[in-house]
Amino acid sequence: MKTPLALALFAAAVSFAQPPSGAPAFTELKTYLNLSDTQMTSITAANSAARTANRTLADQAHTKQQALQTAIANGSTDATGIGKTVLEIAAIRKQLDAAHTKLREQATSFLSADQKTKLKALEDAEKLRPAIGQAHALELLAPPAGGPGQRGPGAGGPGGSGPRHFRNGTE
Repeated sequence: MKTPLALALFAAAVSFAQPPSGAPAFTELKTYLNLSDTQMTSITAANSAARTANRTLADQAHTKQQALQTAIANGSTDATGIGKTVLEIAAIRKQLDAAHTKLREQATSFLSADQKTKLKALEDAEKLRPAIGQAHALELLAPPAGGPGQRGPGAGGPGGSGPRHFRNGTE
């Protein structure tokens, strides 16, 4: 009698741990950090709650930004009004930045010490993105295996990250 109930609860827990249809599965990150389904559920729930909570602020910032652009496009000379709107937008952005910082702290609180160390390595690697992109553009690095836009050696043009190769001065 306990076994069917336990199986039903386990099946429900597993189904909640799976991302909704169309949502990213984060499989590479989950593997790299060795995240459990419980951790993934906690982190994605925190992100979802934050998005919902911050929607109003984001909408306010968007509305004020549109009003500012409209005023400027219409040739407004109300420097005080325009300045006030700019300051209001900046204040909302500060609130959103603080909310993102709080979310990052909350999300990382679900990680073990080892996982936080691995996350730090990702942060450090992220700083190299511009250099990696430039190395790809100069064909100093090969494109990632199996990645989107996989190119053959020497390929360029649309979908390629590097310059076209020229033979005898022609494409």
